[in-house]
Amino acid sequence: MTPARTDPRHAYEANRARIAAVWAQAQPIAPGDAADKYLRCHDVRPPGGDGEAWPDALRLHPALEYWHQPPGGPAVCMGRFPALLAALELDVYPHAWAAQSMPHTVALQRTYLAPDGALASVPAPVKLTGKDGPSRCAAVRLAPVDPPADALGVAVGVVTALRMAHACRLPVWAVPDAAALAHVRWPRHVARVYVFVDVDTADQHAPAAQLVRKATACGLEAFNFMTCAAAAPHASSPLVNGQ
Repeated sequence: MTPARTDPRHAYEANRARIAAVWAQAQPIAPGDAADKYLRCHDVRPPGGDGEAWPDALRLHPALEYWHQPPGGPAVCMGRFPALLAALELDVYPHAWAAQSMPHTVALQRTYLAPDGALASVPAPVKLTGKDGPSRCAAVRLAPVDPPADALGVAVGVVTALRMAHACRLPVWAVPDAAALAHVRWPRHVARVYVFVDVDTADQHAPAAQLVRKATACGLEAFNFMTCAAAAPHASSPLVNGQ
């Protein structure tokens, strides 16, 4: 007998409800909260400078459950922690390609924190929720790229993206891991793409080169820029999917 296959649409529906619930329970990042301390301890400031708001794509959940599943055992809740949430979005076209696109959140990246802004003492402090649909083209849209702006930067990780945005004075989107660099989908009106690559993280180099080739083939100007290893605070914190 052929085993029954799980319909991914049901998982997407469950994940969609969970993403919406977690996001609704969160709040904009405020001065002095755990997310604000975490970002500032990595020498990151709001895109508009001190006193300005953090991007809408980021929020703080005040007490998010952390679930861990040890090998061969059931999942256990290790407690509740402040969590920096980052919305991974991509454009969808509910009324066909010729119509206006709409952003759709396909997953949340959760960075579990201690109250002082340090990473929480848990097995994997950086996790993705389950996904609401195919997600490999998604990015954390830390700044709008509206006309007449025609340039976009891409980097691995929210901290690196915010740093590069401040240094280069352009909108920079974040992807959750190196492999996602190759698949970022830029807005239609963008003419230039800048890919920021950690020089000491070898697995970023090939996907970044692939994105540059793809953008160039589409008629865009595309450039790789090397960044320092200090711009990757999650280098020792593996990204975990699910739960």
